[in-house]
Amino acid sequence: MTADVKPSPAPAPIRKPLGEIFVERGLLTRSSVDRLIAHAKSKNIRLGELLEVIGLVTPEELAEALAIQYHVRKIGDFAKYSYQANVLSLIPIDMAVKHCIFPLKLDDGRLGLAVADPTTDHLFASISAQHNLKLVLYVATRLDINRAIARHYLGQTIGGGASKTILLVEDDQLSREMVAKILTRQGYQVETALDGMDAFSKIFTLKPKLVITDKVMPKLGGYEFLFAIRNIPEFRYMPVILMTAAATPDEEKEALEKGFFDFVLKPVKEIGLLTRVKRAFASREALYGKTA
Repeated sequence: MTADVKPSPAPAPIRKPLGEIFVERGLLTRSSVDRLIAHAKSKNIRLGELLEVIGLVTPEELAEALAIQYHVRKIGDFAKYSYQANVLSLIPIDMAVKHCIFPLKLDDGRLGLAVADPTTDHLFASISAQHNLKLVLYVATRLDINRAIARHYLGQTIGGGASKTILLVEDDQLSREMVAKILTRQGYQVETALDGMDAFSKIFTLKPKLVITDKVMPKLGGYEFLFAIRNIPEFRYMPVILMTAAATPDEEKEALEKGFFDFVLKPVKEIGLLTRVKRAFASREALYGKTA
């Protein structure tokens, strides 16, 4: 009687380096890839993120390259389809926003998931274990995923906004009303949100020209909200001002490095607030013009 021999697991597919894929597709030269890899490492960011931010590849080209690298399909323009409520419920809205993922379909114990970043294995393992489902990944652009989130979780579409619209994100009612009153007196159109998740749900239809957000809030805090909207190309360069009760030199440095345009200390003083708001609008107009 022979002993049972367990078959060896199939070897993981070899993942070609992202830079090599761009070279093969004629989008970059090998020497430029080497320099960009070194620059990405010095900034502690991924090569793909760097290439997209500085405009050397389009979001579509990045998604196509990631699909090749991870041996998965690329999909796009999927917000126009309908999705079952039981499928959407598998990925809570806060998880979808934070990680830029969207559930597509559930079939025979397999969950199709649109992802912008297929490298977050720990996240996918957690989702798979929680629901006892096998995940099938599809790479998509962040814009396509966020359009789907906006439409199917929030019932909204990405639209246009007035030229002087400010979205104020503050969970404290007294602070929210005080800051809104200061800005409204100066002719700004102020829309308010109670926390980062509320702001994310409104940003698609309001499309403000500036966001002022508190740092500490339920659901999505100021830093988490900033990260979420920086995943959306339309809002990547929109100025965001952070309100915080205490700003040490280290925190000031971190806020600016993370991408905040400026910060305002709480309790908010009118002159300081208006100075920063005017500076943010001036910076935006210098980049895009007054009508943008």
